[in-house]
Amino acid sequence: MLEKIDLNETAGCTCRRARRTARRLIRIFDTALRPSSLSANQFEVLVYLYGCRVERRAPVSVGVLADLIGKHPTTLNRDLKPLKQQALVNDMVIPADNRIRGLMITAKGHAKLSKAVPLWRHAQRNLQKALGLKTTRALNKLLDLAFARLAKIDANLD
Repeated sequence: MLEKIDLNETAGCTCRRARRTARRLIRIFDTALRPSSLSANQFEVLVYLYGCRVERRAPVSVGVLADLIGKHPTTLNRDLKPLKQQALVNDMVIPADNRIRGLMITAKGHAKLSKAVPLWRHAQRNLQKALGLKTTRALNKLLDLAFARLAKIDANLD
């Protein structure tokens, strides 16, 4: 006999609510970024690689980039594939350890990102207008806190 499922209990699922909201946010940003031919995921990767280039001035490994973004390396590799095919990202060997792949944003990637940033800004302003600046800041603070605290659980999953 199957156990009866309490729908009121599952309706309060934090994961379901977070995924539903994330899908809506991603759809909003994907639509805004469409003229740049970048998805929100690709935009995020290019932003992080740009930041690494500015701060480190050296290639960053897939593992380090995955940790920065908060993705599994195999998921990140799927996001990287079209960026590499379009020559927006270079894949190279890190000189200090030739066993590790390094990534850098290319000049073409930087130019693409520069064209996408105004589209992202527009979407971000619309988001802030819809939620209000105070709510947007509070949400971002809560999301950062949740991300940090959930690292303890995540670390024990592998």
